[in-house]
Amino acid sequence: MKHFYAYGYHGTTVDSVLAASGVPKGSFYHHFGSKEAFGKAVLKLYMQYQLNLLHKWIEQSDLPTPEKLTGYFDEMVDEFIRSGYQRACLAGKFSTEVSATSETFRAQLDSDLRDWRTFLVTALARGQEQGDVRKDRSAEELADALLALMQGAFVIALSSRNEESLRAVSTTIPLLVGTSPAAM
Repeated sequence: MKHFYAYGYHGTTVDSVLAASGVPKGSFYHHFGSKEAFGKAVLKLYMQYQLNLLHKWIEQSDLPTPEKLTGYFDEMVDEFIRSGYQRACLAGKFSTEVSATSETFRAQLDSDLRDWRTFLVTALARGQEQGDVRKDRSAEELADALLALMQGAFVIALSSRNEESLRAVSTTIPLLVGTSPAAM
């Protein structure tokens, strides 16, 4: 995963992964079969990490939904900053680098992003039922806007390395999804 973050999909070679891991080339190809299969396996691990992190925040019953979503985003931001602004979102990185040229990657990314969206829709719908998420927009619309906001924030921050712009997104999440008059 570190190599894909540092060098991108195309800049990461099987040989560099093997050198870093100490795995013999034959074992790599026996297990994965190709660099693409390896990349997809790494992406799957990354997406499971993201869904687990989101689940951790969503299940915090003592917080209203907007604070859960802000906490989730803030934890991603903190990890990104600790990485020296290097490790944002692997799904976003792969989306921009390989989804246009690899149908199998595009399909997996589409599926992964749909799963991420489904988690958000579920959380937002639950928040609407509890009364702490606005009801003038559907949970699906809010999830789409939230996912785009978060992904866009990391894309911009990769270049700007501006913590304040990331923190501005944190303050925008409650405005986007909350029920306060300022959110409407």
